[in-house]
Amino acid sequence: MKPISLTVALLAATSSILPAVTLVEVDFSGTGGSAVGTIPASNAQFTVKNAAVNFSSTSLITVGGGSGVGGWTIDGTGTAAANTDLHTASNFGSPTRFDLNPGLATVGASYTITGVEVDIRASGTAVSWEFGYRRTSDNATVLVGLQTIAIQSGAVPVATYFIDLSGENLTATDSAATWVLSGTGALRWEFFQAVGNNNDNFQVDAVRLIGTAIPEPSLPLMLGSMALLGLCKRRR
Repeated sequence: MKPISLTVALLAATSSILPAVTLVEVDFSGTGGSAVGTIPASNAQFTVKNAAVNFSSTSLITVGGGSGVGGWTIDGTGTAAANTDLHTASNFGSPTRFDLNPGLATVGASYTITGVEVDIRASGTAVSWEFGYRRTSDNATVLVGLQTIAIQSGAVPVATYFIDLSGENLTATDSAATWVLSGTGALRWEFFQAVGNNNDNFQVDAVRLIGTAIPEPSLPLMLGSMALLGLCKRRR
C-alpha cells in the first residue's frame, strides 16, 4: 500500500502547484465600424489557450446600450471593441457588459479561474468597471474588484487591468454545472460611468481569463505512474 500512497501523493503535489496561465483570450478585431454581437468559439478573435476549457459554439455575448449591436462596434483601427455611450448603472443587470459562457470543463479535466485581465483605453469621460458573476449554488450576484480607468489616448491600448479572483472558487469540472448565459452563473465584465456622457470613447482591445487547469491524465503520465509504482515495489 505504501508505494500506491506515494504515487498518489506525488500526483496530488504536482496538481497543487500548477502555475496560473491564460485559459482563454478574446482579441477584438475586424472591420472598423462593424457591430460586435455574438462571437462564436470558432471565430479567430476567440482563442482557447488551454484544452481543459470547454466552450459552447456561441460563447462571448456583448450587451449594452448605444449604437451598434449591444452598443459595441469595432473601432476605426480594427483592433478594439468600442462604445461611445456607456451605461451609468453599476448593478449586475444594467451596465454595458460582456457576458461569457465557458460551460463545463473538458471531459476528465478541471479548471479554476483565478483572475481576469483586460486591455483598455479611454479618451472620453473616466469610467469604472467590475467583474461580476452569479453563483450557481444560489444565483446570488457577486461583484468583484471595482477599477477606475484613467484617461488614455492613442491607437494602441496603454493600460492592462487585472482583478484577482483567486478567492472566488470559480472552478469547473466535467461533472458540475458552471456558467451559462441565462439563469444562474453568468460570467460578466461590467463597464459603467458615474456621470452620463454620450461622447465616451471607451475601447476594449482584449480580455483574458487567467487560471489553472488540470487536464485528463495523459498516457505518458499514466505509464510514468505505473513505472514509479513498479520501482517502489521492487525496492520494497
